[in-house]
Amino acid sequence: MDRRRPGADDEVELLEGDISGSMSSVERDRGRQSLDRRKQGLMDQEGKIELPPGGFGHVPLERDGTRLRSSRRKVGWRLICLVVLGIISLTSTILSIVSIISLERDRVLYPPAVRERMVSKIAFGSCTAYDYSAQPVWVHGVIPSNPDAWIWLGDMAYMDIPRINCAALPSHAHCNCTSDWLHQAPYSCMAGDVDHALSRIQAQLSNPDYAQFLSFMCPGHRAKGLHPPTGTDPSVCPRPIFGTYDDHDFSWDNGNKRLPRKDDIKQIFLDAVGEPNTSPRRNRDRGIEWKYTLNAGHPEKEIDVFLLDERYNRDTLPCHIRGEYCKDVLDNYPNHRRRACIEMRVFYIQRVTRESFTELSHSFTEFYASFRPSTAGAMIFCTEESWVPDLAAVKTTLSTTEINKEKEIYEEACDPRSPRFGTRSLTVDPSGNLVEASGTELLDGRAESPFCDVLGREQRLWLQESLVRSEAPLKLVVSSSVLLGDLQPQMCDWDDEEPRSTCKCSGDDWECYKPAQLQLLHLLSAAPGCVVVLTGDYHYSDIRVLRPGQQAYSQFYDDLELRYPLFQVMASGLTTITGQNFSCDDSRRDTTGLREHGDCSFVRGPSFGMIEVEWEARDPVVRLQVRDGKTGLVALESNLTLGSCRRT
Repeated sequence: MDRRRPGADDEVELLEGDISGSMSSVERDRGRQSLDRRKQGLMDQEGKIELPPGGFGHVPLERDGTRLRSSRRKVGWRLICLVVLGIISLTSTILSIVSIISLERDRVLYPPAVRERMVSKIAFGSCTAYDYSAQPVWVHGVIPSNPDAWIWLGDMAYMDIPRINCAALPSHAHCNCTSDWLHQAPYSCMAGDVDHALSRIQAQLSNPDYAQFLSFMCPGHRAKGLHPPTGTDPSVCPRPIFGTYDDHDFSWDNGNKRLPRKDDIKQIFLDAVGEPNTSPRRNRDRGIEWKYTLNAGHPEKEIDVFLLDERYNRDTLPCHIRGEYCKDVLDNYPNHRRRACIEMRVFYIQRVTRESFTELSHSFTEFYASFRPSTAGAMIFCTEESWVPDLAAVKTTLSTTEINKEKEIYEEACDPRSPRFGTRSLTVDPSGNLVEASGTELLDGRAESPFCDVLGREQRLWLQESLVRSEAPLKLVVSSSVLLGDLQPQMCDWDDEEPRSTCKCSGDDWECYKPAQLQLLHLLSAAPGCVVVLTGDYHYSDIRVLRPGQQAYSQFYDDLELRYPLFQVMASGLTTITGQNFSCDDSRRDTTGLREHGDCSFVRGPSFGMIEVEWEARDPVVRLQVRDGKTGLVALESNLTLGSCRRT
């Protein structure tokens, strides 16, 4: 998500030369042979020196001494040759040793971690820089903090951002394009361009500061011919590196499942984090979601890391959450670049009460009546009471139906607290009944969620099963989009274009996908053990928490049945380009009590996150931290104990 404010200076620097010529490529062949360090064998071409029987003293003397002098000269030259060859051999050996030392210099600078030690410090972060600036956070912040592992939360590189300064060269092809559902001038003309994406990720891998970080985490990887290093191979990286992408390293700002060649973009990202070539994450027609277990084999100290893919199967942004904006676009801006928001199907589930239905029916009638008659989709009203809303009052081009608690399909269609919620693809038949979709009713022939989704049906079912089966006392759920977002209305567009309308979410976080968000929150709250959400994207960092028994935010999160606190640590902005000195204005002030350190307790400037676990404590303490990227010092911290998350 691009959090640049209207009027902000363009931070993308104009490169005087083609950076691709100086950067190292993403070396996919991880079996590249190391340099040959063997010494070359050198031999005396004349072989060994053969002396007459009895040695020099038995050489017959000539009267004029010629034969004696001749023999002595031959022996002298041979001795000189042996000395010279010895010097050459010694010099060659020394040069070889120097060369090996040079190649292994990162082993000297950063001694290998003890592979059997317990992982207790996990660093994480997101959002590097739009341009090719220095990234001192790695050298001055992350490395001195001595992490045992690193997790990318997204935006490792800005693959869709042009390599030139569009403010200085607005007519350049990378800045001047026809805006459509994918490309947006001036900053997203390169969205989905595979070659451009590859060049941007190569630039990140060539960054000198990041290279030092890789040498710290994976000592000697270059000597093994592995760059980038295989992040999850302990023989290469004793301190593992893994992660997931967000929108910019998915090559599309606020991107979703419609991205062309998304499987190719996925491979580029997995190459960059060193995912093995045989990894199932590389399979086509699936996202990069995965679970890694740290401290495996130590049941009381295991940490399960769930990497979510929130781009590959993400639906288009639901238009109902920005109704005023979409209606304005439809009525007044026929060539608007976001007009695609009304071109897609509408399938909306709304939970209503008797009191709220009257107001909603009027707003829905006004909004959905503006849609084209050919717009496909349905509107589902879910009621927990045994009354039937007057659907005739909702005049739209969409199919409408009502599901109440007395109907068998209610839990599956309407209740995000139920494990059956969203497990089947649903549609409305001509009679207005909600039924399972099949055949041509399935989009692209695949079963999908019955609501606008972020994870997609298959990934949600995988996560649900994996969380239930996980026995790790600590679970880290990596969500590249913010799960607990800003609840106050936001501007629908950040680049100061018309219309200047407000939306009910930031445009790219989970708040925009309310049924999917509630389903995930209920799933996390029901999981055994402590669950902590790690996220980024916003270009500032903070710590938020939902606590049991507090009603301050129940209207937003549907009375979650929390058994223990659910924390979210947001670490975003690794450089001064992305982690700017933002003010605590209305868009960043917490008005619902989610920040336990205060409504303006967020970290400005470069920062990263850290999870520290004190395993030796009687009840292990988990320290959730945001650290200053310039010093590595703790800027924010919240704590919980593993014992507090055990079911009673």
